[in-house]
Amino acid sequence: MRASTCSDARLLAQHPLPPPALLACLAVALMMVSPAIAGVVLVVLALWGIVAIVQGPAVTAEEREWAWLSLLIPAAYVLNMALTGWAMHLLDRPMHLAYGVLLALVLSRAGLSMRVFALATVVAALAAGGIALYEGVLLDQPRVFGLGGRWNAVPFGNFSLLVGSVALAGALACRHGARHPGRWLAAGVLAFGAGTYASMMSGSRGGWLALPVLVLIASYASRSIHRRHRMMIVGGLLLAAVAAFSASDSVRQRLASAVGNVTAFLDAPAALESMDNASGIRLAMWRWGLGHFVEQPWTGIGYANFAQQRTASVARGEMPAHFDELANLHNELVSSLAFGGLPSAFAVLAFWALGARFFLRSLRRSADPPQRFFATAGLLALVGTALFSMTEGLFGTRAGTYGLTLMLALPAGALCHLARTDKRGSPP
Repeated sequence: MRASTCSDARLLAQHPLPPPALLACLAVALMMVSPAIAGVVLVVLALWGIVAIVQGPAVTAEEREWAWLSLLIPAAYVLNMALTGWAMHLLDRPMHLAYGVLLALVLSRAGLSMRVFALATVVAALAAGGIALYEGVLLDQPRVFGLGGRWNAVPFGNFSLLVGSVALAGALACRHGARHPGRWLAAGVLAFGAGTYASMMSGSRGGWLALPVLVLIASYASRSIHRRHRMMIVGGLLLAAVAAFSASDSVRQRLASAVGNVTAFLDAPAALESMDNASGIRLAMWRWGLGHFVEQPWTGIGYANFAQQRTASVARGEMPAHFDELANLHNELVSSLAFGGLPSAFAVLAFWALGARFFLRSLRRSADPPQRFFATAGLLALVGTALFSMTEGLFGTRAGTYGLTLMLALPAGALCHLARTDKRGSPP
């Protein structure tokens, strides 16, 4: 059965990609340069997914599992709005998880090449590094916001780090059976370095905390790596990253300002001046959100009512004026508790827990490079965006929502395809 899976995966790698897989990989490769183009491709593939459901084979257990867990968060939004009031435009970004289900269904039927997806992430990470070099060094911008401001600094840095980590995992997996395994390793390390550099130049401090976790997960893409060697790889990459961060004046300044701003807020938590910075406003928003959750634990204030409550808090002098410009509380769990109460927070936690089980199951039971890589890539995307959302938001920006959807749907669809292949190759 495993031989059949590996054989099919190699066949996909040696022949032209099916059109859906080609478009999906193209969207990933272009994601850091133009998230708008990636979003258009995502919509096209989602429409393709509807056709796949209507005309294709029956839905498998793996496809149903991915669909149900992906729809948990959109369902929580709908439930909360049914109870507290409607704001249809707020459903747009969480509904991208449903588009991701349709994309996964297309790829489950068409297949996805491990090597081409890995190459797409390498291109994306190198593009992010190139943008950071251009804007940060040549244009001398203090923070990198993505080419022409097409991203925001925080999600740009976070997703640069994510695609670099997936590229590293892809290189570790693709070196098995490759004619030139050293080239794959070199490409993976270079892509990881480019993604880390872009993250560093973006100044996205919250994302830097995820770096050790992402490197450790990426190392599991290859089962042949001995535990001691894995620790050496992880340790070496982290030491190199820490050395690069330590050598950057802008990084040291960002970290020092964060410590100073947190200290100032703790000394005067009610002073609006202590909230007039990225760290202070986050702490103030988290306190504000948890306070509203305690008042209404089952429904929260309602997703549709946040704007009104936010404006009222500013008018009363409880929060600074720029709080009225922020769309969430920059922590997905706190936002879920404040806006949707316990049901919404439970939906978010269940999405992460069930998604982790979906990918970990494939990672634990297979030694095949394709399955291990897709499982590792999905786990990187799930865990990475969960950690990022602790200081940002799962759907904080449109560009980040496109990135979240693509980086989860591609490995999920590929794993569903491999499961289909296994079943076809199983003896009756």
